[in-house]
Amino acid sequence: MILYTPEPLEFLSQDKSETAVMFKLPSGGLVMAEPYEYNKLKIINIISTEPMDYMNARFQPGSLIEMVPDQ
Repeated sequence: MILYTPEPLEFLSQDKSETAVMFKLPSGGLVMAEPYEYNKLKIINIISTEPMDYMNARFQPGSLIEMVPDQ
């Protein structure tokens, strides 16, 4: 993974919330999210080597995901 950022990597690790959750994508990448409202998560970050994970509008930082149980 290549990460281009104007800030030192130490600053990136400080952004992690204590309530953040990580879940795995089908491609093997990870999505970091934090609880937003009841049954919803707000996307914080994507960590993946698959370029299409970053193109998926559902997983863009700031977007909300509704958690629905399997039936």
